Amino acid sequence: MIFNRFTRGARSCVESAVEEARSLGHDSVGDEDLLLGVLESDDGNAAEALLSLGVTLEAAREEANRLFADALASVGISLDEIRQQAGEAFEMRSPASGRLPFSPSAKKALENALREALRLRDNKITAEHVLLGTLRNENGVAVRLLAGMGVPAREVEERLDQLRSRSPLQ
Repeated sequence: MIFNRFTRGARSCVESAVEEARSLGHDSVGDEDLLLGVLESDDGNAAEALLSLGVTLEAAREEANRLFADALASVGISLDEIRQQAGEAFEMRSPASGRLPFSPSAKKALENALREALRLRDNKITAEHVLLGTLRNENGVAVRLLAGMGVPAREVEERLDQLRSRSPLQ
């Protein structure tokens, strides 16, 4: 990844995504974690666009958990049942030590972030570009997460365009 082109805010977004993945017990950082990272760390256009459409960090976490539970249910596994049977021994958090790899969808989202910065003729990659890169992955979990919350990716893009025209890139 070309993190040297990332602004402090974009780096913070990616670092938050790693922590979100770890806290949710993911074995890798996914594009949905990047979306959560935008909400967790950014106070610029990216987070403002999501928040203005009703996408809060807590609601997005809940939707991520629902998608995870639904994925398990599709192969006959009940997350609630596992939690009940395991009791307090059940812990979804990944160990704090060791690096979590980026999933193919997260790598694609970050590559798309670079493409978005180039398309918009910006010199640096911001959290806004990370969000746009995530939205470009139409089959990604993040786009499905937003759709599950009743927020189409196109609506987020339109809101970002409005915010971008209102103020300089953050």
